[in-house]
Parts: sequence; structure tokens; C-alpha cells
Amino acid sequence: MEALIRWHHPQRGLLTPIHFIEIAEETGLIVSIGQWVIHEACRQHEAWVKNGLQPMRISVNISAMQFYQSDFCGMVEGIIQETGITPSFLELELTESMFMQDADAVVRTLRRLHALGIKLAIDDFGTGYSNLSYLRKFPIDRLKVDQSFIKGIEHEPVT
Repeated sequence: MEALIRWHHPQRGLLTPIHFIEIAEETGLIVSIGQWVIHEACRQHEAWVKNGLQPMRISVNISAMQFYQSDFCGMVEGIIQETGITPSFLELELTESMFMQDADAVVRTLRRLHALGIKLAIDDFGTGYSNLSYLRKFPIDRLKVDQSFIKGIEHEPVT
């Protein structure tokens, strides 16, 4: 499962992230929105489990601004403790471009999250650096390849 945010605008109706995420990032609101999304995804997961559904992995997209907050790992750990979710049922999705800034800091943060039992995924792989060997240094559980990376691959000659 993947947690996907939508905004119920009073005049415009249901809006997808393309209509508001950029503004949220520009204003810094993405940090508090992201925290709310992680919390709600974990809370909802636990509500489903308490109502008899089987536990399942739930993925949450993380913005770069949120990820680079100094208290990001502590915030995620606090949400896990508060909601009671088993960490292995939470998967954080990061975009490939986030790995290109301060790779050492990214590795430290990812290792700390991974040590908590959280699953980690790279979303939209193939839209940036796209070096598979470079990925070996990151503790990633899943790679989500962008469709633009593989579109038409069956027609590409092998060299």
C-alpha cells in the first residue's frame, strides 16, 4: 500500500499533489505535512490491524526538505513509538535525486532508519543519475524504476 495525500479544497474539490506540493515545499510547510502523512499512515495501519486486517507494508513518500531535517530520524522513531506500528511495515520512499547531495549524510540517515527496521525504497529510479553500482552503498530494500527508464526497452538494440 502507498499513502497518497490529497487535498479536499472547499471550492475546487479533490486536488492531487501536483496542485499543492510545490507550494508546500517553497513555503516549508512540506515538513509538517510530511510528518502528518507519516503519522496518519502509521495510525491508519494500526487501526486496520486492530479491526482484523492483516498487517501490510505501507509506503510514504518523503520530500528532500523533510529528509534533511536534523531531527528526521527522531521524528520517525517517535511516530513509530506513538502509533505502535511494527517498523518493518513502514516503507519510506525517497527520490533518486536525494542521494546525489551529501551522500555520506544520506548513508548515515538511511542506516539509522534501516537499523530501526524501517524499509527503504528509491522511487522514480532512472530520472537522474541512474548508476546501479552507486546504489550499493545505500541500504535500500526496493528500487522502483521510473517508466521513462524502461519505456521502449524491448525495441532497444543490445550492444
